[in-house]
Amino acid sequence: MSRLTPTLLSCAAIVVALVACGGDDDDGTATSVTVPAGDPITVEQLVARSSDSPITVRGLLLSTGGETRLCAAILESFPPQCGEPSVVLVDIDLASVDGIEEAGDVIWKDGAVLQVQRQQDGTFRVL
Repeated sequence: MSRLTPTLLSCAAIVVALVACGGDDDDGTATSVTVPAGDPITVEQLVARSSDSPITVRGLLLSTGGETRLCAAILESFPPQCGEPSVVLVDIDLASVDGIEEAGDVIWKDGAVLQVQRQQDGTFRVL
């Protein structure tokens, strides 16, 4: 039994080391995004995420020129502009969004929290 215990400990140490080193591709980018249940993710996390399941995300909602986007940041201008990364949103009723602001043909809300789902064409449907 004394010979078995060091072997088991060695195997356990190897498994722990492998798990600790996992999760990155060779180029250093994350292969998955883990978010605590219920917390909205960022637009950066949404873009990096490979799952197509619905998720809640927070970002700058910006609609201009007939296109609505959820942006990672707001560029300092008036009216605001979309900072990258960003994703295109479809099936969103802007009239139902509380606290939106408008200037000219630009509609926005900083800190918008939306539930979205990735579509096959790469856009995100608002649920």
